[in-house]
Amino acid sequence: MKPVINGLALTAAAVMAAIGLASPAQANAPGYVKQGVYGWADQCAGVGYTGQANQLWSNYYCTTIIPSRWSGPGHYELWVS
Repeated sequence: MKPVINGLALTAAAVMAAIGLASPAQANAPGYVKQGVYGWADQCAGVGYTGQANQLWSNYYCTTIIPSRWSGPGHYELWVS
C-alpha cells in the first residue's frame, strides 16, 4: 500500500510541476496594476471595457494564466492603468 501512495504522490508532484512550467507568469507592463482576477476571458474583457467606458482607467489588458475549459473556469488577470 505504501509504494502505491508514494507513487501517487510523486505523480501528483510531477503534474503540478508541469503545469507550473507550462504557464509561466507574465510580467505586467510598466504603469499597470492588477485590478482583479476572473474565471472567464469575456468576463475579464467586459470588466476592463466597462471600467474604461466609465473613465475608471484609461487602458486595460487581460492575461491568461490558466485558460478556461469545458470543465470549468480558468484564471484571467485584469491589468489597468
